[in-house]
Amino acid sequence: MKLKMQRNKGKVLVLGSGGMGRWMARHLQADYNVWMTDINKKVVTEIGKPLSKKFVENPSYNNYDLVISAVNLSSAVDIIKELKAAKYAGTVIDMSSIKQKVNAEMAGLAAISVSVHPLFGPGAKSIIGKTVLLVPVKDRETEAKISSLIFSGAKIVEIGEAAHDDLVTHNIQLIQILSLISSRLMVHDRDLMGTSSRMMQYVEAASLYNSSKLVGEILNLNQASAGLFAEIRGILNELEHGNIMINDNNNKELYDKLYDAMEKGCI
Repeated sequence: MKLKMQRNKGKVLVLGSGGMGRWMARHLQADYNVWMTDINKKVVTEIGKPLSKKFVENPSYNNYDLVISAVNLSSAVDIIKELKAAKYAGTVIDMSSIKQKVNAEMAGLAAISVSVHPLFGPGAKSIIGKTVLLVPVKDRETEAKISSLIFSGAKIVEIGEAAHDDLVTHNIQLIQILSLISSRLMVHDRDLMGTSSRMMQYVEAASLYNSSKLVGEILNLNQASAGLFAEIRGILNELEHGNIMINDNNNKELYDKLYDAMEKGCI
């Protein structure tokens, strides 16, 4: 495989104009000729200029050097099937958060296939120092080069499919579940909130910035979710019976940093 993408020359199509789709379009628009598409035609009025000027309906995939899939998780595999049916032979980047089924489908593409998961949200102002997980599909060397080119300035970390999905389950999904519980049970009057509850409110905002539909998709479509819920029920049972174990190795240092940030008004 040859690395075909070059700055200032590549024609890019971003599929999906949700938070990360818009972020990718803005991230690339200075160096590439970027276009966007979405099944929701009304979204063109929401994404703002200059992106709205580059919104295209029913695009022909083969007119683009690079296609970036930033669609909902439930549509990710279908997009890869569409690209396969179109015999697309350019470069495809998938940004979905669960990888095993998507990567299995991408392996059959004629295109250069790159499967990534940025570990940051659309609120990121800069990519410098951020982490992007690379989940190899066919040619890890080429895929790593493309990832470094498209996400220039980020730290590219390679991880296997199973390890990636386990990471999503026990890090991202776990925090989302805890935040969903907190959002329902915690008193959210800031005048009545202590340090810990204020911190939890920030965690809620960071982990639940997506719509309930998107959060629900990850929980429902990830095959490991059932195991995670079983683990949580087991731990809750232990807590109910007084088995409380706290790993406090770094708690004091983290607490001091958090309190310092609060005192300075940073959070």
